[in-house]
Amino acid sequence: MKAKHIIDIIEKHYPLSLQEKWDKCGLQIGHQDQEIHKIMISLNADNFSLKEAIEKGCDMLITHHPFLLDPITNIDKDDFMGQFIFQAIENKVVVYSSHTALDKVSMNQWLLEELGVQDICVGEDGISYYATLLQSMSMNDFIRHVQKAYHLEHLKYAGQVDQVKKIAICGGSGADFLQDYYEKVDAYITGDTKYRHAKNAFDHHILLIDINHHAENIMVSRLKQLLEKEVDVEIIEGSSPDYYHYL
Repeated sequence: MKAKHIIDIIEKHYPLSLQEKWDKCGLQIGHQDQEIHKIMISLNADNFSLKEAIEKGCDMLITHHPFLLDPITNIDKDDFMGQFIFQAIENKVVVYSSHTALDKVSMNQWLLEELGVQDICVGEDGISYYATLLQSMSMNDFIRHVQKAYHLEHLKYAGQVDQVKKIAICGGSGADFLQDYYEKVDAYITGDTKYRHAKNAFDHHILLIDINHHAENIMVSRLKQLLEKEVDVEIIEGSSPDYYHYL
């Protein structure tokens, strides 16, 4: 199956027209006419994921976070970006990424579905989603529920509420959308929060839960399931470890 046909299937679900202006979705490295026999899906387009794909005999790497999101100033084989480019080309690995296009269509729905919700809607920003829990919970029970659902060793939270029924979520760095949900939901879930976001949650009586950026790793298994229905190529999951270590 040619890379172009696989890309067409991905972009049928996640059109490049949906990506944010600053984003770099789409083909990162490689040729669309290349025959693809095995695909690996990973959260990150980095040297770890590329090496894993090569070692497992894959000739296509599909990621959420794009390799080209960082500016390329030169192609130095001793630099981490140069290493990635050389390794991908030398080993004939096609690299493709779907970032904010996938975020707007699936990421936050997938995250919400793990929590058990109904009445899922898209937020005004076009990326975050909100919904109603199937059953309301106390704040502490909901925090434990979130931690278990996303298999998190650690999380942090701010704010105080008695009960949680209405929730909103934005995987990745969605903390600035918190202000859109004041007095509209009981809890807002995202990653990469800062001190000011914690203060705002406290001041506006909303529970803010930081599940860290790596929770987006849910896309690996979910995208695999989606593509396996339409792509006649073996697909495997990359390990995509968290960049952070927690004590």
